Amino acid sequence: MDEIVVTGSVTAEATATAAQAIEYGNAVQIISAEQIAETGATNFAEIAQFLIKGANIGYSPDEGEYTIRLDGGSDRDTLVVLDGVPLYDRGPALEDIWGTTTIDPHMIERAEVFRGGNSLFFGSNGGIGVISLVTKRPDGTSKFELGAQYGAFNTREIWGNARFPIDADGRHSLMVYGGSIQTDGPRIFAPESYVDNVAKAGGIQKYPLNRGNIGIKYLWQVDDKTELRVNGQYTQIEFQDPFPDAETFSPNRVRYPIVDFTLDRRWSDNVYTEIAGYWSNPQLNNTETYPEICKIAAGCIDPTTGKTTAFGDGTGKSIPAANKGFGKDSKIGGFREMGLNVRNTLSFPDLFELVTGVQVVSYKDDSDPVFPIPNKANTITGVYADFRPVLFFSPDTKLSLALRTDFADSFGSRTIWKFGFRQPIGDFYIRGNGGTSYSLPRTNELFAQSPTLVGNPDLKTEETETYNGGIGFSKEFGNVAVNAEIGAFRTDVTNRIQTTSGLTPNTYFNNDRTTQIRGLTAELDVRVGKGFSFNVNYTKQKAHLDGSDLQINETPEYMIGGNVSWRSPDERFHITLFPRYQGPEFATGGVNNSLRHNFGNYFLMNGSIGYRLGDERQHQFQLRIVNIFDQKYAERYGYGNMRYSSAFNRGEIAVNSPEYFYGYEFEGKPRSVYISYSTKF
Repeated sequence: MDEIVVTGSVTAEATATAAQAIEYGNAVQIISAEQIAETGATNFAEIAQFLIKGANIGYSPDEGEYTIRLDGGSDRDTLVVLDGVPLYDRGPALEDIWGTTTIDPHMIERAEVFRGGNSLFFGSNGGIGVISLVTKRPDGTSKFELGAQYGAFNTREIWGNARFPIDADGRHSLMVYGGSIQTDGPRIFAPESYVDNVAKAGGIQKYPLNRGNIGIKYLWQVDDKTELRVNGQYTQIEFQDPFPDAETFSPNRVRYPIVDFTLDRRWSDNVYTEIAGYWSNPQLNNTETYPEICKIAAGCIDPTTGKTTAFGDGTGKSIPAANKGFGKDSKIGGFREMGLNVRNTLSFPDLFELVTGVQVVSYKDDSDPVFPIPNKANTITGVYADFRPVLFFSPDTKLSLALRTDFADSFGSRTIWKFGFRQPIGDFYIRGNGGTSYSLPRTNELFAQSPTLVGNPDLKTEETETYNGGIGFSKEFGNVAVNAEIGAFRTDVTNRIQTTSGLTPNTYFNNDRTTQIRGLTAELDVRVGKGFSFNVNYTKQKAHLDGSDLQINETPEYMIGGNVSWRSPDERFHITLFPRYQGPEFATGGVNNSLRHNFGNYFLMNGSIGYRLGDERQHQFQLRIVNIFDQKYAERYGYGNMRYSSAFNRGEIAVNSPEYFYGYEFEGKPRSVYISYSTKF
């Protein structure tokens, strides 16, 4: 661990990877466990929304589905990794598995956010950014944490962890941890968003969400130069995701086991080796039911009640989809992934530093055999090298030049590159980095088969090229510390994988036009002693297809975020505010994308008030208020169709009628209050 200076935090602990990335020109934000605790967040999406600069949340966190997108990117080029384990969705048979939803916020020790292309060390899908989460771990000492929270929507949460040595010298130690949250959930869709027959069959309902996790970690400090860590964890999340135009009932259950390890060895002052590996096997059970529609012109008679349902109307009953029924009729979709990364660092301080490594990732579909999807393993072997010379004529200049070549049966070989530099100039600095990346088609994009969506086995690999730079300032004026930076980024995405709109069924395709993303960033961080801190950050992003000025979907034109925090001199009392303004953000749908809606332009403010008791301030009570001003807003905007409506089934509207498609909001959380208690001993 290194102590570094970054915008957003005057000093922060960081892994060697993050510290070196900053040293060689990357924009890296460090978010501490203390900052995360002050948000009071129950899911990582809320943390990202209010703490991560340039982040936009895709989908609906309160529904149990979300992704995190940095600097205008899509779901597939912002990679989230948990202790080195990628939570990227390989696309199993049923539907997406939302890996980030399984994250327990209370176990995060630090979030390291790498803006700009970082696929060199982390692998594919980090073409626009990487969010690396470092969790709490055993350290040879005895420490215990317990906490509980209760609040709006009958939200009940409890969490805890215990670290302790298991030998006299503390070389062997364990940590056990776990947490559980249950909530009825806020309203996601307005009643008027539901198609008539969907509502009649009970589609208007609450959206409960439950998440539980348990794990154990082991540390063996072999000697002063060698350390082995092993972690095993299991997370289960249950949520519902019926859409108001079709499903009447749609409970999901995700089981997400992970086993990972790291082995570090410092051979000498000049040679350091890191070995990391993991295994994960997420699996999803999904139940989907649809309204039963009367298809008989004379009407349908219910034999149990004698009631007649008119032609085209719903009977009020539901029919499960194939392989998405109840019990044994709910088939499993999932994938298995394994990875191994061996990395060596060779350092000669007056000459150069060289980082070389080999990363092997193997994944395959692990869905029920009923799905016509190949389960052959896809293995990618990446060989990389990062050369960091010391310039004799300018030793303060930091320069990094890197290459990586990946080999795989599915695409042969592919070479990506990366560079970075940082030049200090007194209290100022200039930095820059650039690189390329790629994203393979996911399994469901290649082979999906359903009445509304089919795969495309001819999809090509998506390609990304990005550049990121900035000019910064860092200085202390007595007890006042100021950090500031103005920057810009430029990204081109070719062969972007997208879905068609307004077809029955829709499918995936490679867009033959380049997606151009151009952005500006600005941030200011001020800290006065230990009592007051202020941060504001701005991200502007113009994202469009070449030859067009139309902003692409679900990409805000700009975002303004930050936080203001005050602590009492005795550090017992704190008040923190988290403001965020979301600029214009669009959704497009309908036949030939004829429908377009701006669901952005809203201001949110969250806040927390906390007080610590005890001789060592070990007991904390915290009041958290979400959406203080009770702003009505949409987390996401979708387009549905009238396929299950009475009018469509009676032939009064057709698939090409203007009335066939309509839009609806995924509503954001209204003003909500939560109270929590936590203790350390």
